[in-house]
Amino acid sequence: MSGTFWEPQEEEETEVKTRIPLWCWPVIVLDLLLVLALAPVAILVVVPFFAVYWIALAQFVVWISPLLAAVNIAQFAWAFRRRQAGITGLSILGVLMTVVAWIMVLAWQAPVVVFGVQL
Repeated sequence: MSGTFWEPQEEEETEVKTRIPLWCWPVIVLDLLLVLALAPVAILVVVPFFAVYWIALAQFVVWISPLLAAVNIAQFAWAFRRRQAGITGLSILGVLMTVVAWIMVLAWQAPVVVFGVQL
């Protein structure tokens, strides 16, 4: 027998698992809901009903866009420092969805309302 199993083996580094703070969970849920709401509609935007739905949803996203941008940037900063790839990607996607919502509302020439104030 070669004695492979009896040779001393190097200790593997255990990866430190960081806990996601409580303030990140509502942002994660909101971003996932936005992805679930916007992604299928973006595919079906050729049908007029879905286009109207998408514009209404985009107006809602624009309405809360300062809050969405702020929490997603804070979440990105937290997740990037702790190497949480999934949360980092989701926060980037949240900011990009906010930008796309602004573009859609401006392209549709709908009134731009942010926190109840019309711009």
